[in-house]
Amino acid sequence: MTASNSIEIKESLEKKPKMGIWDRVIEILGFSSLILLWVMTYYFQHLGAEAVPEGYNFFENPSEYWASNMTYSIPIIATILFFGITLYNQTPRISEYTIQNQPEKVDTLIRINAKLWRWIKFNLIIMFILIEYFSFHSGSGFGTGIPTWFIIVFPVLLFAPIIYLFMEFAKTQVD
Repeated sequence: MTASNSIEIKESLEKKPKMGIWDRVIEILGFSSLILLWVMTYYFQHLGAEAVPEGYNFFENPSEYWASNMTYSIPIIATILFFGITLYNQTPRISEYTIQNQPEKVDTLIRINAKLWRWIKFNLIIMFILIEYFSFHSGSGFGTGIPTWFIIVFPVLLFAPIIYLFMEFAKTQVD
C-alpha cells in the first residue's frame, strides 16, 4: 500500500457514511423493536404478577410460575447491546479488515459494514423479543410453546440478510 493510498483511506474514514432510506428504516425498526420489548416485558410482568399467589417468593418456592423478579433482565441486556453496537458503529474501522484495501473500495466496504451491524443489531432485538415472548408463554402456561413453523422460518429471517451482506462484501473484493 502506497502513502497516497493510505492518505486516501484515512480521508475516507474521517467522513461518516451516508445512510440510505433502507438503512434508516432498519434503524427505526430496531429502535421500535427495543421499545416493543420493554412494553411486552412490562405487560407480561404485570400479567404474570396477577397469576402469582400471595406470599410467593421465587428464590424460596420454585414452582411452575415464571420468575417475575427476573423479567427485566432481558430488556436491560438488549438495551445495553443495542446502544453498544450503535456506538461501536459510529466510527468506521477499515483497519480491522484482513484484506488489502483499495481506496476506491473503502467507501463501499464502510457502507456494507455499517449495514451489517444494523442488521445484527435489529436481529438481536428480535431474538430477545422472541425469547421474552416464548419464555413467558411457555413458562406461565398461557401458551403452548414454540410452533413448529417457527423453527424453519426464524433462521431464514435471521440469517438471510447477513448472508446477503456477506455476499455484497465478497463482490467488492472480486471486482
